[in-house]
Amino acid sequence: MKKKIDNITVLFVLFNTPKKFLKNFLNYKNFKILILDQSNDLKTKNFLTSKLPHIKYYGLTNQNKGFAKAQNFLIKKVKTKYFFSSQADIVIKQNSILELSKMLVQNKKCIISIPSINMKSKIKKDIVIKNDFIGAAFLSEKKKFMKFGMFDEDFFFYWEDVDLSDRIKKSKFMIIQNFKAKAVHKSGNSTYKNFKSEYIRKVNFRYGEYLYLFKYNKLRILKITREIFSNIFSLILNLVFFKIRDAEKNFFNLIGILKFLKFIIQKINNIIK
Repeated sequence: MKKKIDNITVLFVLFNTPKKFLKNFLNYKNFKILILDQSNDLKTKNFLTSKLPHIKYYGLTNQNKGFAKAQNFLIKKVKTKYFFSSQADIVIKQNSILELSKMLVQNKKCIISIPSINMKSKIKKDIVIKNDFIGAAFLSEKKKFMKFGMFDEDFFFYWEDVDLSDRIKKSKFMIIQNFKAKAVHKSGNSTYKNFKSEYIRKVNFRYGEYLYLFKYNKLRILKITREIFSNIFSLILNLVFFKIRDAEKNFFNLIGILKFLKFIIQKINNIIK
């Protein structure tokens, strides 16, 4: 058992982590752990380093470079054969993580092994091949994952797992869900909810959507034009009628689209240079 645990490193990318989730980290106390906190939260670091004896790296930074870059950064630091990527609002037991590693041992074409998340109904099968996965909880082999290309760092937060799923689907590899490995995910709650976190979340969701559509040749100029004018019109209308939440949503959508357009312009400039 110990040998199997020693072969897995658990990764966490944190940002403004609610204190109520810190107890979830105790489930990983026997594993090697790498953490990057992009909100520079020293109190959380002090707590976790006092409770988890096998933290091999704990980075603090004020720069939020997004999930894809942070995840790839940590993966490169892994010194074990396998890594398990998790989040603060994921609850999973040690045995379930070990169950996930079995999939990669038993099937060489398996590049990502995922647990059954929030599954209440009974499933007759032990495993199933999936077309996609959620980046909140997955296990992979470092060498294989890096050779495949890891996450596309053009994505910031959201859609990087959708993109990776599509790339896997077109390759010789596969994603396997193991129903013997169970996890609970309180979706969207791994970060404190305030204007800043909502801004990051919603702006980059829209940015990621446009980037994904562009990458796979599904984005049309008509969609960009229509959504820009539609959100500007709705923003003004919602402000007039004091519908602040709706106006906020329009604002986030516009910023996400503008961020995408800025990315495209920079990409074109780099090609010209």
